[in-house]
Amino acid sequence: MSATSQDFPFTILDVAGLLPLRIKRRTAGSFYVDCPFCGDTKGRLNISRKNVWRCNRCDASGGMLALYARMYGISNAEAYREICEALGCDHSNGDTATPARRCPESAVLLPPAVPQAAPAAPQTIHQTLTLLLEQLSLSPRHKAHLLSPKRGLTDAQIERFGFRSTPPSFLCRGLAERLLAKGCTLQGVPGFYQGEDGKWTVNFSNRASGILIPAVGLDGLLCGMQILLDRPLRDQDAPPEKKGAKYIWFSSNDRLMGFTSGSPVHFVGDPFAKTVYVTEGLLKADIAHCLTGRSFAAVAGVSSLANLERQLPVLARSGTRTIVEAFDMDKQSKPQVSAACEKMEQMVLTNRMQCIHLTWDATYKGIDDWQLALRAAQAQNEPINQRAA
Repeated sequence: MSATSQDFPFTILDVAGLLPLRIKRRTAGSFYVDCPFCGDTKGRLNISRKNVWRCNRCDASGGMLALYARMYGISNAEAYREICEALGCDHSNGDTATPARRCPESAVLLPPAVPQAAPAAPQTIHQTLTLLLEQLSLSPRHKAHLLSPKRGLTDAQIERFGFRSTPPSFLCRGLAERLLAKGCTLQGVPGFYQGEDGKWTVNFSNRASGILIPAVGLDGLLCGMQILLDRPLRDQDAPPEKKGAKYIWFSSNDRLMGFTSGSPVHFVGDPFAKTVYVTEGLLKADIAHCLTGRSFAAVAGVSSLANLERQLPVLARSGTRTIVEAFDMDKQSKPQVSAACEKMEQMVLTNRMQCIHLTWDATYKGIDDWQLALRAAQAQNEPINQRAA
């Protein structure tokens, strides 16, 4: 019988503390670190308190022994002996342990978990986030951006999707108080948390200002929001070519009694459509839907396919027969995007649906860029490559 994590005298958090890992953020049940295997510097490797780990960029994964073993190029048995030696645990095989590699002084120690709220019911999350958006407005600058040729939306479409501007941080406490006065539940809703004084507030900051992009599930309920940032967030030690994150989830998973958004799948269009397009980016899906009239499911990025996998059986039961992969055209040059396309195809086939891969002129990165170029060309009576496969 194979050993389980409960059979070990240590946890993955103990193991991670021995390794030179750079922690970027934490949640109630896991930590995100830079991946030492693919060179990621955006904290995409998740270390779960369930004693497993996985990089959302290179897809490397395994248990706690594999994490240590792969880091140092040794076997799992050798990793076990070294970990026990470093932590002062007994190991029963009687072998002399290899001298353990010690955690360098620069390694970041794992901080204690912050108490998190249990998730609120989907209808509760929908009601609270809907009323929150009603308290906010869209700034003229942000509206002009959405109306610009880069985005191509209309006033009616902007209102339909409920885009809003993030408020200044000094309004956060007042927003929470008004929502409570309206009878809203804040506990277990992404973005809300308790301050040091125990009072509820909402996680908006001037550093992460931007446009709120609502995420709506297949059931039509608002389940989360992304922020299209005014200024991309960059790590201080990131190389100059790294532009930083343009989108972040509206979340409070690192705050007292906060809750994570969980990177939900966004859906726009007919939930009973025979054909559904899948792309990366919530705003991209909204724009592409407006330009094509097709139904779109959007993941936050090609590394966020887990929730899509859970939604595919629902789509199949609702009558969807074909899934069209419409990820960005860098799938032709980036191995991780190409691998995500193949992984999605297998997920689709598992649910007995057809998978079609859509391509277009690589001059245009996203399907929204391509469709906007088509519209502009048609307005000028100019031809444009409409190749699709």
